[in-house]
Amino acid sequence: MGKLHEIALRHEQFEQMMNVHIANSILSQEKKLVDMNRKQMLSSKDVDNKPLIHSKTGKTTLSIGYQKRTGKKKPNLFLSGGFQKAMFINVDENENKWFIGSEDFKTGFLVKNYGKIFGVPVSQRLLAKKLTSKEFKRLYRSLVLAK
Repeated sequence: MGKLHEIALRHEQFEQMMNVHIANSILSQEKKLVDMNRKQMLSSKDVDNKPLIHSKTGKTTLSIGYQKRTGKKKPNLFLSGGFQKAMFINVDENENKWFIGSEDFKTGFLVKNYGKIFGVPVSQRLLAKKLTSKEFKRLYRSLVLAK
């Protein structure tokens, strides 16, 4: 078999496992993608770069009592760090979907009160695409071209 034929066969195998390779490319960048989401929360913004607004009060500021207790005026979803430390990416390779979540017990409460808090922020999506695309290209080269 010639070299080109071998590359064509490996390309075909790569194509058949495309969803798995996409998932692996995303998961390989999990720390960076989740950090983008964390930083957005710490700046008191949701994934659409809008201020975090409490659904019950309609305000972008914390209650006076909470401000006195924590020294913070705006919500940043960080109290002990447990919620943000428990953040992860889950990839469903069959559906070609992925999401960021948190295994912390406060997750449901925070989503209910602050809405769209999970995901790569709008302002970082181009960078996220570059990171995952670069990894995908590296994976393609290593599995198809570099044998």
